[in-house]
Amino acid sequence: MLVLLGPGFDGSDQGYQALARATGLVPYDLRTRVKAGTWGLVRVFADAGQAQELASKLMALGFQVVVVDRAVLTDVERRHVPVSSLVFRETDFLLKLKDREMKIPYGALACVVEGEVQPGRAAGATAPGSASSGSLRAVAPGGQEMQIFREAQLAAPIGYLAADLHFSTVVWIARIDTRGFDFGPERTGNVAADLKKLTTELAERSRVRIDRNVRSSSVASFAEQPASLRGASWPPVSQRGKDALDARFDSYSRILGEAERLARRSG
Repeated sequence: MLVLLGPGFDGSDQGYQALARATGLVPYDLRTRVKAGTWGLVRVFADAGQAQELASKLMALGFQVVVVDRAVLTDVERRHVPVSSLVFRETDFLLKLKDREMKIPYGALACVVEGEVQPGRAAGATAPGSASSGSLRAVAPGGQEMQIFREAQLAAPIGYLAADLHFSTVVWIARIDTRGFDFGPERTGNVAADLKKLTTELAERSRVRIDRNVRSSSVASFAEQPASLRGASWPPVSQRGKDALDARFDSYSRILGEAERLARRSG
């Protein structure tokens, strides 16, 4: 169970001191875990009762806190559904999927999670050349080994920008994959700028948060840990190429979406 502190945290010294007294963690440790304006991972518990006890204590102090079950990481219902285009309307927006169109009221959107996806990235994966000296063999590599090493060096993950749309009443996720998304006649050709413009307008119309903190968040650091450390297995990659999973961003997005959904229910 993940105890998450909400983005309303002000990041003040008084706030960190209050968190330290309630959690038993030192302020220095807390400053690396939680920051103002974003969701932060306070503690991880195996026992749901302990997680809820800490959450209740923090909420009594006025903090925005939710408890997210780690099962969201492996929930097959939380699948990503590709979106080919999005059209803004007066009271709703139109999502164009592969085989149908959906009208979504702006109030049904819970949050937008935006960042870079690297297909095939697994939790705890080690980058080429980053192995410890203790794992290296003191033998001369053969021709086949050298070829594999060269290919590994050259085959770095090719990332792409994406935005996940999370909804209040359903757990499937609408993914805007910039490699095939149609930004319409107003597109500039700058993918990052076009995506930011689109998600900003969608968030403003829906009055929800856009999260762009995957690179620095403690929640993302948890998602990137090997399964043996985070206590949950990641579904095996069933497809390769552009449809492969990204354990870091996909896990982070699932956790953030559930956190925002729970926060809306309690708020």
